[in-house]
Amino acid sequence: MFRTVSIIINAIIFLDMVVLTVLFFRKDGKWAWANGKRPLKYFTFESNVLCAIASLLMIFLPEIYPVWIIKFVATVAVTVTMVTVLVFLGPAIGYKRVFSKHDFWMHLVNPILALVSFCIFERGTMPFVHCLFGIIPVVLYAIMYGYKVMLAKEEKRWEDFYGFNKGGKWYISVILLPLGAFLISVGLWAIQLL
Repeated sequence: MFRTVSIIINAIIFLDMVVLTVLFFRKDGKWAWANGKRPLKYFTFESNVLCAIASLLMIFLPEIYPVWIIKFVATVAVTVTMVTVLVFLGPAIGYKRVFSKHDFWMHLVNPILALVSFCIFERGTMPFVHCLFGIIPVVLYAIMYGYKVMLAKEEKRWEDFYGFNKGGKWYISVILLPLGAFLISVGLWAIQLL
């Protein structure tokens, strides 16, 4: 039964991201190919795509340890997304905005589904040191985001849409986000021991 529930949850995560990705290429009822590239700069989208890929792998290859680790890393990534939205972005720009339309799925539903599937229906064990894998997506994104917001040529810079450099305090985000990802990783590792 656990295997069946795991398959169902992973299929939902994968399929809803396929649908959402296709919808990003639509604007005002028409195909807008340039619009489809826009979400690629957001950790929310990237973490959810990673989770969708991990979910697909878990459907077909659940017994392979590297696949389980990929699902672990993806679950940490979408949990970082959800926690960031709940404690930082929601209060800053409003919960109605961060939980509307596609964001409802990527900020809340998919992270919860990933946590439920990983913590209850896909249990396994790993050495504590493997918790470090959980911070990889956050660190890689932080490097890219920091470069694009602060160091890229003016015409190619991103606006600080997450507000991680608000008041020039980027160093706080550099410490808190990887630390948060690591603590989530340790939490998921500990749950597997129960």
